[in-house]
Parts: sequence; C-alpha cells; structure tokens
Amino acid sequence: MARDNLYVVEGDRKVPFLRGMVTHSLLERGLTFEEAYETAREVRARIRRRKTITKAELSKVVRSVVEKRFGKGYLNNFSTPPLPARPAILVTGQHQDFPFSKGILSQSLQASGLEPSSAYEVARHIEDQLQKKGTAKISSDKLRRVIYLTILENYDERFAERYLLWRYLKSPDRPLVILFGGATGTGKTTVAGEVAHRLGVGRILATDTIRQIMRTMFSKDLLPAIHYSSYEAWKEREGLGEDRAEAAVEAFREQSGRVLVGVRAMLERAIHENFSIVIEGVHLVPGLMELDEFVDRAYILPLVISTLNKEAYLARFPIRQREAENRSSERYRQNFPYILEIQNYILEMAEHYEIPIVENVNLDQTVSSILSVITNALREKVHLTGEDLRSRVL
Repeated sequence: MARDNLYVVEGDRKVPFLRGMVTHSLLERGLTFEEAYETAREVRARIRRRKTITKAELSKVVRSVVEKRFGKGYLNNFSTPPLPARPAILVTGQHQDFPFSKGILSQSLQASGLEPSSAYEVARHIEDQLQKKGTAKISSDKLRRVIYLTILENYDERFAERYLLWRYLKSPDRPLVILFGGATGTGKTTVAGEVAHRLGVGRILATDTIRQIMRTMFSKDLLPAIHYSSYEAWKEREGLGEDRAEAAVEAFREQSGRVLVGVRAMLERAIHENFSIVIEGVHLVPGLMELDEFVDRAYILPLVISTLNKEAYLARFPIRQREAENRSSERYRQNFPYILEIQNYILEMAEHYEIPIVENVNLDQTVSSILSVITNALREKVHLTGEDLRSRVL
C-alpha cells in the first residue's frame, strides 16, 4: 500500500515533494550539502501535514527557512527549480511503494562511511542513470543492486560492503545501541548527533537528562551526588580529608553509578520495543555499565571520545558557552584539573576493558573514524562478510 504523499502543484501538473529536489537547488546556490539537506528537512517539517502545496507557496517556505538559518538576503532571487519534466521514479517494495529520493538515499549511503557530498553525488548519479534508461518503476531489490554496483565502481569494496551491512541491519533482530562516553567538553554531544544522523538513528539520549530527572525525584539530602556536575560532585565530600583529585574521581564514580541505573532501564526498554538508540554522556564509564546482561539481546557498541591536547581542550569551553549561556567557560576553567582527572580515569577504564577510544580533533575525521569502528564491530557481531552478506541483501 502506497504511503500518503505531499504533492507540489504547478498549473495542471502535480508531482511528489522530494527533499532532494530542494537540496539540489540549494546546493547549486552555494550551500554546503549539510546546510542544504538540513534546510530541506526543516522545509519538509513545516509542510508535512499538507496534502498539496503550490510551487509558489513552496518557494516562500524555502526562502523563510533559509532566511531564518542564514539571514535575510542570503539567497537573492530564490525560487524553487522547475518541476521535473519526467515523473518521479517509483520504488516498489514488499509492503509499500515510494518515490525515489536522492536525499533519503544519500543519508543511507553516509552510514557506509561516504562523506555527505560523495553520498549525494552517488545518489544523483544513480537517479541520472535510471532516468536516462527511462526507468519509471524499479523494485527495491534491484535498486539495492544498482546502488551496490555504483559504490563498487566509483569507490571500493570496503564502502560497498558497509552499505550491504547497514542494509542488512535496517530490519534487525535486535536493536543497535551506541554508547558515547568521555569527559565533559570532549564533543560527545556533537559527535553523537552527527553519527546518529548519518546512521538514521532517530533516538538520542543524554545521561545528563537522566540525572536531571533523578534530581527532581530525589532530594539533595537523600542523593547528594546527583545534584552536582560530574566534575563538581567532590564538593559534597569536602571536609573528609581526601585528596581533591582522588575525591573528584571517587565522587564522579558514585554519581555515574546512580545515573547508570536509569541508563540500564532505557536499554531494557529499547530491547523490549526493538528500537535503536544513541546514548551519550560522561557517566558511560567502561566497567561501570555492566553490559553483559544485554549483549545477547542488543548490538551494543561502547566508545569513548577524548581530547588529549590540553590547549585545544580548554579552547572548547568558550564555544560551549556561546552555544548555551548557562555553560560558563570560567566555571569549566576553574574545574579543569578535575575534568582532566576524570578524563584520565575514563581513558584508563577504556584501555582496561578494550573499549575503542577516538580522539576528537576534527569533526569530519572523528565521525569517519567512528563509522569505521562501528561497522567493523558490527561485522564481527553479525558474522556476515563477503558472499554471505551479498546473498542476504542483494
């Protein structure tokens, strides 16, 4: 059964709305792929409840979103491109049919490790080839083979096999859970969001959210550790005669133990309802998470994000303050010795339990490295490679 579509109307012509159409138009006007794709997503969100929209109305919505994101006058004389001369290519599946979308395909391709611009070029190349052949309808099985062969021809077998692996995991027998640990300010939130976006994982949870919920449930007198930031939890232990560095780590361990109760509850729910999720937070300390009980029921992939260069690390905190006014960079600077102690402890635990550590210097490189780590780990967990994987997916 075909899903309900939003249609763009121009005169007596009507075609399905495709985010790729808007994305492509914005790329030609100078936006980066990420900017164009996120703008197209917001446009779709604004008009998603509609059944039809005129081309002129769509132009106004696109302009409004662009001006909101980049300022007035960013795109002079903007209008959406003419409606395509050919009807959209219909992809037929076992349960539903849907129009081919470069935007959706390019996001799927990013899971294989392709950069966003490369993924979009592959998607555009595939669409061009199908249109040149006059393809009006193609089965999802045949399309997967076309995509696989296109990646194989333009890149290498590594990316092609990763694509097959992620296609195989689109309907998993168990959920995918990616855990991003690391000290305050290492960039976990940004990295986790980007990885989740590229993998198409719609649920992201921060352990600080769990801590905030727990704070509303338990008073400071009952559970003092959860009422402080991870690097300030030692303050409730002052007067005990402990070394402050040791107290910082010990208090952090206590806080993490409390918060991880909530994390494990979330894992139980993800497994019960079979949904994938990305969880990020300082409290995801290797060795404290007690994941053994979940390993046979979910694909659980823990990682640790680090920043070893102290100068680069300190430089991140003013950026955090600009992004959120309640994050005082001076407060971070004053507590930096304790943040470093906590990072050292997390890294030692990661080394001991053989959890991958990814140094976050450049976002694109970090994300690319993480996708490789995740893909390699999943390949081992599903026990499928080469011909076995091709036969299952193609």
